[in-house]
Amino acid sequence: LILWDKALMQHWFTHEALDHSLHDICNSDAPFGGITVVFSGDFQQTLSVVPKGSPEEVV
Repeated sequence: LILWDKALMQHWFTHEALDHSLHDICNSDAPFGGITVVFSGDFQQTLSVVPKGSPEEVV
């Protein structure tokens, strides 16, 4: 079991890197090498996506 706090604040590439690493370590094609990964974070802190929005529109 892997608990990852503040996962929402990380770049998506870090999640991909963990996935690929666990694939190699566990020798498994299952997501995250078959290991349970719990992502947590404060969903209130993430800003909504506004396509082509200015900073004033996003905040």
